[in-house]
Amino acid sequence: MGASLASRSLHALFRVIRVKSWANPPVLNFFIRLSRRSGAAMPSSRLRSLCTVQLRREHGDRVFDLVPRRGGKSSSHNPPFHLFYLHGGAFSIDIGFVHWQFIETMIRLTGCSARVPLYPLAPEHGHEEALASALAHYRALCAEVAPERIVIMGDSAGGGLSLALAQALAPARLPQPGHIVLLSPWLDLTMSDPATLAQEAHDPVIKAEAALAAARMYAGDLPLEDPRVSPVYGEVRGLAPVTVLTGTSDLLYPDARRFADRMKVEGQQLDLWEYPEMVHAWMLLPLPEAFQARERIATMLLGRFRAAAMAG
Repeated sequence: MGASLASRSLHALFRVIRVKSWANPPVLNFFIRLSRRSGAAMPSSRLRSLCTVQLRREHGDRVFDLVPRRGGKSSSHNPPFHLFYLHGGAFSIDIGFVHWQFIETMIRLTGCSARVPLYPLAPEHGHEEALASALAHYRALCAEVAPERIVIMGDSAGGGLSLALAQALAPARLPQPGHIVLLSPWLDLTMSDPATLAQEAHDPVIKAEAALAAARMYAGDLPLEDPRVSPVYGEVRGLAPVTVLTGTSDLLYPDARRFADRMKVEGQQLDLWEYPEMVHAWMLLPLPEAFQARERIATMLLGRFRAAAMAG
């Protein structure tokens, strides 16, 4: 089954206005400066009507806790699971409205609660601070709820950070979550895999040159193949079950395939959901395929956690 008319139209628009020609390091730096001036997007009034929203500072970061109000899909005192969400943005751009809209949909469809830490961003901060932040906030959540009822989820760079976090849990003597969901994850910052370079021709939005510039800002002096920044090279044994969503028109599509192959070799549980002709982070966009994917994620997670509750 091919892409929807809306998705094909978006592809055509990207190519007509030559979005990809803007994907270069100077434009990336412009968007970083713009992000710093405008600041992080805040939860919408619609999301605040759905949830109680608490904002606090913890470990030097702003942290949002969202709990469904009574009368919603789930009682606020008994959510089916707790979502730990790490947003994307090339490790350097603040959380945006599309992230909050996606989180809102997950809460609306499942009744889950959510914790959203705004981790330190490059270039002012590097990989060590971002991963330490994610670890600290995950540790705090584990002290409040059962780890097996946590879902670590992230998109793009946040997807890469989510996997790096999961790989860092065993050395930090922290338990794995109940599930990991990676949305168009950025898993290999080297941008050197031949399949990735060949894939660039199929992506109407992202160029490897701009991605590599963002990668170097985030990694600093660390080699880009280090698993702490490129978790596709990290340890996969012992990870929680993983679901990966990717699109065949995404520059990072080959990364997802390589990670899935590694998980299969190691006998680890992974479901790879591939969507034809979808671009990077398409599940955050107002597309029919995105709405279907969100429903599918919600159904999958509710099924898993209900089955676990019955087994327990």
